[in-house]
Amino acid sequence: MHIVEITRAMLNEKNLPNYFWAEAVGTAVYIMNRTPTVTVHGMTPEEKFTGKKPNVSHLRVFGCNAYVHVLDEKRSKLDPKAKKCIFIGYSLKQKGYRCFNLSIRKLQVSKDVVFDEMVSWYPPLKIAEDGEARNVDVTSNVEQESQLISGSNSIPWKGRLRSLNIVDSSSQTPSRNPHVDDE
Repeated sequence: MHIVEITRAMLNEKNLPNYFWAEAVGTAVYIMNRTPTVTVHGMTPEEKFTGKKPNVSHLRVFGCNAYVHVLDEKRSKLDPKAKKCIFIGYSLKQKGYRCFNLSIRKLQVSKDVVFDEMVSWYPPLKIAEDGEARNVDVTSNVEQESQLISGSNSIPWKGRLRSLNIVDSSSQTPSRNPHVDDE
């Protein structure tokens, strides 16, 4: 698979904004290096490089909710013991998970994280169930846009070509254009 395709799929699956693209690329490469490939004959790239099989038990779902533990020294008695964050990858410098705290807009690296892999920070996109209502909205939008393009005095474009009567100069009789539907 291609890195960009994996990145796009990871961002779209959890409805994450595109400004997390760099984290998604890093996580995609991290995962690809730990999965078997044909190019290194059934081994993982990590295994080929280091000579030992990588441990994959620590892999988590990108973009899921992560609850990062707050140390006792950094909280008072009644403060919450964990902060809700978005899991966005793996740390390459130390053993831990990279989590983004949206409330303070900071990246945190921690080993002490509890994951809720079935839930996303951003809700799923809502799709209209009433197909007829959706078509009416689209039609009215097309008519409004066509009036903006063609001007308010002209007839709006309805999404299909009108028949053209082409006059043949030799016979002076109108001929029908075979590539255009009649109304």
